[in-house]
Amino acid sequence: MKVITPDPARHPRRERMNRVRIGATGLSVIMLIVLLAASFSGAASDEPQLTPEAIAEERAAVESGEATEEAPQEPLAEMGVAPATATVGETANGESTETADPE
Repeated sequence: MKVITPDPARHPRRERMNRVRIGATGLSVIMLIVLLAASFSGAASDEPQLTPEAIAEERAAVESGEATEEAPQEPLAEMGVAPATATVGETANGESTETADPE
């Protein structure tokens, strides 16, 4: 018995659809793997739980003025992305670089 295989040149649409199906399947498998890895890594577990009590405490702190956080002066430097820029005579921490004369 002779097995007849379809010639891809005769059926370009079928071949194109087969490639699209294989590509979509591959992308969905990769996406599934990434989602599973993210769910098991626990990256979001460091965040505090958002509960009604926590929301009420935060609102009370904001209303009373306790939660006044200082705006970062150099956010990129604090994240470590860019070096801190210091004014002349000061270090990045705001300390004076002037030294006492040893005389």
